[in-house]
Amino acid sequence: AVFFFLFPSAEFSAKTEDKDGNSLAFQFLSGAKVTVLASKTSQRYRIQSDSFEDMWLVVKELVQRFDQHFSKLGIKDFKKSFSGPMPLQEYFLSVDNHFQLRVSAQQYQDLLSERAIQFRAIQRRLLTRFKDKTPAPLQNLDSLLDATYNQVRDT
Repeated sequence: AVFFFLFPSAEFSAKTEDKDGNSLAFQFLSGAKVTVLASKTSQRYRIQSDSFEDMWLVVKELVQRFDQHFSKLGIKDFKKSFSGPMPLQEYFLSVDNHFQLRVSAQQYQDLLSERAIQFRAIQRRLLTRFKDKTPAPLQNLDSLLDATYNQVRDT
């Protein structure tokens, strides 16, 4: 098997479906898959995935393991390269997407904070009404509390 020296079988819980042993697939908890293919004729590897940003972890781990393996063998001129154009468009799309997610997360956090403040204010008003010796109408504060709670929960 081509990958045995890089990924010992003790690291895996399932058997491979590839009888030749020249491909290895990783599936993340998110469901994304990254496949590493070893060429049968040349000493080259190809890493592929449907999602560009999912490949970085496998590439990083593969490079580290190659470095460790070849340094143990005393080979210092091991060459790592990338052929073809740099995928800058995909990289910039990933950066833009990450930025938008961070902005969106901040907006949701601000909205949740506002609704939590509103929820606590309604709770204080209701508590004051319930502590009163003379009963006063709730003036729909209970409905407002339910609606605000649902908004906090849905945010």
